[in-house]
Amino acid sequence: MLDIETVRNGTQGALGSAVYGRLKADILSLRIEPRAVLQEIELGERYGVSRTPVREALRHLLDEGLIERNGRFYQVTELTRDDIRDLYEVREALETTAVRLCIERSDEDAMVKLSAIVDQQADALARDDIAGFSALDSTFHLTIAAASQNAFLLRQLTSTHDKVRLARGREVAKPGWVERVIVEHRRILSALYRRDAAVADAEMRYHINSVVRLHLGLPQQPIGMLD
Repeated sequence: MLDIETVRNGTQGALGSAVYGRLKADILSLRIEPRAVLQEIELGERYGVSRTPVREALRHLLDEGLIERNGRFYQVTELTRDDIRDLYEVREALETTAVRLCIERSDEDAMVKLSAIVDQQADALARDDIAGFSALDSTFHLTIAAASQNAFLLRQLTSTHDKVRLARGREVAKPGWVERVIVEHRRILSALYRRDAAVADAEMRYHINSVVRLHLGLPQQPIGMLD
């Protein structure tokens, strides 16, 4: 199975900036929230470095679409409703391809790993560790992509999930949403265990559509609709 961290670290190593990694982690974990203004001097003080590595980190994050220009400064990107619609249309295509290839190419070890991730996510929820829950959410999906044995697909989904995490604050704030995610992840995992490509595809589409409906303010469909 492809290694997620190898994909991540390969990009970061090419960028050659520890500040990039720390700043990106703070943005993706929402410790620095969408629309927050980023100033080189303040970030230098935050990370204990000069303005030069901060400037380099900001340039790379701008290229990735995680931040944007705001006059003389930068600010963390806030996704609009249209952004989310566009993002999730692409995500659906990538994720459904990932589940199909995962079923075709993965071994039992991948299923065990995915099951452990869902259990860890449930444990994070029980401990009210929302940051951990959010990180594990992306880990679950990227582990499916890694099991697809398609390095290009994994890279594309890794980039997509970086942007997905920018919107995650709205999701976890909705009552009952995080519990729903656990249920949906277990349903996807069940279909993967059974090697049922049609159901896995349908469960993934349903899961992603649920998030879009949340962001658009639409009522959710019953979880058991695919039974």
